[in-house]
Amino acid sequence: MEFFTKSTLELSYEELVQLKELFEDVFNRPSSVDGFKKYYTSNFIGYSYHTLAYKDDMIVGSNSLVPIEYYVDGKKMLFVNAGGTMIGKKCRGLENFYDMISESFRFLKARGFQAYIGFPNDESYPLYIGTKLMSDIGKMYTYVLPYRIGGVKRKLRVFNLVSRCFCLLYTSMCSIFASKKVVAFQIQKAHESFDEYRYRHSDYKVVELNKGRAYYIVSKHEGVRTAFIVDVTEKSAKSFQRTVREILKREKHNMDLILYVGNLPFSSHGLIKVPRKFEPKNFFFTGRVLDNQAIDKELFFNFNSWDVNLSNYDLI
Repeated sequence: MEFFTKSTLELSYEELVQLKELFEDVFNRPSSVDGFKKYYTSNFIGYSYHTLAYKDDMIVGSNSLVPIEYYVDGKKMLFVNAGGTMIGKKCRGLENFYDMISESFRFLKARGFQAYIGFPNDESYPLYIGTKLMSDIGKMYTYVLPYRIGGVKRKLRVFNLVSRCFCLLYTSMCSIFASKKVVAFQIQKAHESFDEYRYRHSDYKVVELNKGRAYYIVSKHEGVRTAFIVDVTEKSAKSFQRTVREILKREKHNMDLILYVGNLPFSSHGLIKVPRKFEPKNFFFTGRVLDNQAIDKELFFNFNSWDVNLSNYDLI
């Protein structure tokens, strides 16, 4: 098996078709060439990188690398957000997986990237950690507000009125106690280069705040009409609480649940933190430092250092 890394713009149409077909085979979900190109060109340099595994002149594996700028203690650095990692069913094996990811590291180091982050699923997480290709940074939390409980659990629909009243009362109480104090994470996305491209090609909606913005999208996930809060750029309880109340106002007829995934180091944000044992999905957050001179590993692998959430490329 051979491994090469190309930019999105360097991929031929035949390679794009092969990646589409591989994705559909591995993840059992529809894909498209146009969708692939839009997804991986929606960043500040206009393309991503893709480590490709070839066998008999056919693509049998891929690891996609999206460039993203982060501030680390105020200093701008170049990271990649890895995703779409896949290997065809007939070619799977620890050696092939290890070699493909190692090629990604080699390529990125040669081009001056400082760090590599990823959000592996339940299947790939043990491989990354077991091979020491990546290390744990943390596991994101899930926060919800069940506006219409019957839409989440059909047998509870008789309590829809109760859940709606509870949500309105709860968010009103939060508005009284929510602090305006902004949390300054030591590692955070460079929003000036990130937001302009991240939300360009989808149905994201915007909530304008006193300082900053919130982005959300309403879609049906596993049968539940969900308003996903993707990001709130100013991290304060007051900003989150205002975002939640605005979504309730706008989308009360279109959604049953509000959901946010990330790490909120404050209370009275208008959402309810789901206990670990009841979380619907694991949101693993892993990483690897590529430039040991540029980044303090103790800081990098401290989950509380990070501003991280669903804006990191559609984790649902």
